[in-house]
Parts: sequence; C-alpha cells; structure tokens
Amino acid sequence: MKKIFLIFAIFLVSIALFYFYNKSKNGYETYKLEKKEVVKSIYASGYIDSENSVIVKSEVSGYVEKIYVKENDQVKKGQILAKISNPTLYENLKDIEFQAQLIKQKLSENSDFRKQFIENIEMKKAIYENLLKVYERRKNLFEKGLIPKEQFDEAAKNLEVAKRDYEKAVASYQDSLKELSYQLKSFEAKKLEVAKEIDKYYIKSPTDGKVLRKFVNEGDYLNNISQNNQLFAIGSLDKTETVLLVDEEYAPLLKEGMEVLVKLDSYPDKVFTGKIKTIESQSDKNSRTVKVKADVNYDRPVLLNMTVESNIILGKVSGLFIPENAYKNGYVKLLENGEIKNVKVEIDKEKYNGYLRVLSGLNEGQTIVIGK
Repeated sequence: MKKIFLIFAIFLVSIALFYFYNKSKNGYETYKLEKKEVVKSIYASGYIDSENSVIVKSEVSGYVEKIYVKENDQVKKGQILAKISNPTLYENLKDIEFQAQLIKQKLSENSDFRKQFIENIEMKKAIYENLLKVYERRKNLFEKGLIPKEQFDEAAKNLEVAKRDYEKAVASYQDSLKELSYQLKSFEAKKLEVAKEIDKYYIKSPTDGKVLRKFVNEGDYLNNISQNNQLFAIGSLDKTETVLLVDEEYAPLLKEGMEVLVKLDSYPDKVFTGKIKTIESQSDKNSRTVKVKADVNYDRPVLLNMTVESNIILGKVSGLFIPENAYKNGYVKLLENGEIKNVKVEIDKEKYNGYLRVLSGLNEGQTIVIGK
C-alpha cells in the first residue's frame, strides 16, 4: 500500500502549468509562480462488491466432497451448495440405526423375544393355577379333618412359591419392555443428534441470491477456525458497493460522506465519483488496513471483484506552489531584471505530489530558476 498523498490526473489539470518550465538560453529552467488549487487526498486500493453479499462459511472441518453449484448460479435460501466429507459420522449413524432396529424387532408383537417371555409367563401361570386348585382341595379336606395340618401347610407353601414365580415372570417381562423402550428412545435421540451434526456437513445458502464467487474446489480441506474458512459469496448484482482498504494510520482522517474518486483498469480515461458511507472501527491485524465502504456511481458496466484504485478527498489547498527541486536549504533562486539571487522562503512541511506550498517569501507573478 502506498503511504503517500496522491492527486488524480483530473486534478492535475488545475496545476498543469507546474510542468511547463521555460528553458533559458543559459541552460537553466524558469518557473513562473501562479496561485493554484490542489486537492489533497488519500490513496486506497480495493474492489467492487455486492452491497448485500454474504460469505458462506463452514461450521465444521473436513474435505470438500461435492460442490453442487457454480458461479453465477441463482440459489434459494436453504439450498445445498456443497458437502463436506465425514465418513465416521455416517458409520455412527448406521450403527445407531442398526441398534434401534434390533430393539424395534424385539418390541414387535410377534418377536421371539416376546414369545419366550410370554411362554415362560404362561408356564408359571399354569403351575400357579394348578397349585391353587391343590391348595383349595387340601384346605377343604383339612377343615373337615380328613388330612393332617402338615399336608395343608405344604400346599400353601407351594402355592406361595408358584405365585411369586408367576409375578416375578410378569414383572421381568414388563421391566424388559420398559428397558427396551428406554433404549429405543435413547438411540432415537442419538440418531437425531448425529443427524443434526451430519446436517452441518451440508453447506446451505443463507439467503436467496446468486453465487458471486466460489472460493473452494472439490478435494480442498477446510478448517472451520481458519481465517480462510470461506466457501461461497452469495448476493445480488442489483446494487454494488466499493470496498477500499485504507492504511490504518490515515483512518482518523476519514469521515462518512467524504468524496471518493475511483479508477478502473477497464476504463482508464474515466474517473468515477462517490461518497464514503461506512468506516469499520477495527483494523485488520495482518494488512494493517481499515475497510471503508463507498457508494460509487458506476455509469458503465462493471463486474464484482474488479480491482479499483481510489483517492479519498480530504480537502482543497490554495496557494503558490513550487517544484521540490527548486527549493534547497530554505532558499530558492529568484530571477529579477535578468539577475538571479537567493531568496529565503518559508514552505509548508507537507509535500504535494512533487511540489511545495510557499507560505512566505515569494509572490504571484515572480519567476524562479531551477537547475542553476
């Protein structure tokens, strides 16, 4: 980046006489002082962007497996633009789906799992019902005094054991069903989590618009925490804005509304005009520049990402200007009545594109000598 104040050719017209030195017969040049107006500006390069463009980035890292769009394609919000590869997640999803399917099979009405439990329950129930009948008969016989108490107690004990076995079989079946249902819910929840994670690997458009730029190709590796984590620029060509990168040391001089003059290589003889609309409050730590956005009136066809060179107008300065090489150690050579004499002058410390502004010591209409 050039760290100097520049003036566009359009303004050089106003000081064109600076360059017309008169060559004397004695081999030196003369320069006649006239009041001129010089425009002071800051140089900045940049590019043309879409005003509503969005940079699409990735939440995840991985290799770009597939790109579904190309530059200038029209896309809708939510449309899949690219896919990032992650085979591990798909394997995890398959495993979860397999485990969930096994549980669903066990929970189905005619599954072998259920049949085994039901057969065991029916067997326990049959034993319990048979022992209940034995208990009822012996109870009746005991009450009539036909059998000893020991036989009645034995029947009651056997019935109690059979009842516990039956109830235990039923409870075990119900607990197994509850546990399987819980496991199924857990796997379904895991499936949703993995599906959400997989969805992050499908890069989608955040808005309606056109693919203005594609930053990646299939096979490229993306690191989601890298500054280069950019896949696409999505936006509209209807309205453009000009992004200028200004050296951070000049940022305090800038104000919104300042006039901007822009030149494009495509139109070398044309100067476009505009105004600053926003100035970012943060400097880029790598380039040490501040991003400035301007509305520029491009009355001719332009393309996004075209490189621009610009001058941001800080103000206009009027006065007497002399070439830098006419000034030496506080003096200039003044030509009066055919004689050359040294004259002490006071100049502005700032340089104006190879010229110096005279504060005192010279007057308009005087002629100075250069190169003697």
